[in-house]
Amino acid sequence: MIPSYIYAVLWYILAAYLIYMAIKETRFFFVPAAFFVFLGTWALVDLFIEPDLMSGVYGWIYRGVALVVLIICAVWYFLKKKSGS
Repeated sequence: MIPSYIYAVLWYILAAYLIYMAIKETRFFFVPAAFFVFLGTWALVDLFIEPDLMSGVYGWIYRGVALVVLIICAVWYFLKKKSGS
C-alpha cells in the first residue's frame, strides 16, 4: 500500500507543474493548480488529525469541491472547443 504522504507530494508536484503551465500557456491552469494544492493540503492534514477526512461529511466536502472544479474545467474546455481555439 502506498503511504498517504506520497499522495500529498504528488498533488503538490502536479500543482507546481500547472502553475508553470499557467505562466507559460494560459492563466486558466491556475484553477486546477489551486485544486491540486487543495488536494495536497487535504491529504497532508488527513495524516496529522484524528478524524478521517476521506469519509463521512468531510468526504462529501472533498467530493463537492472536486465536482465544482470538474464542472468549471469541463465548461471551459467545451467553450474553448466551440470557439475553435
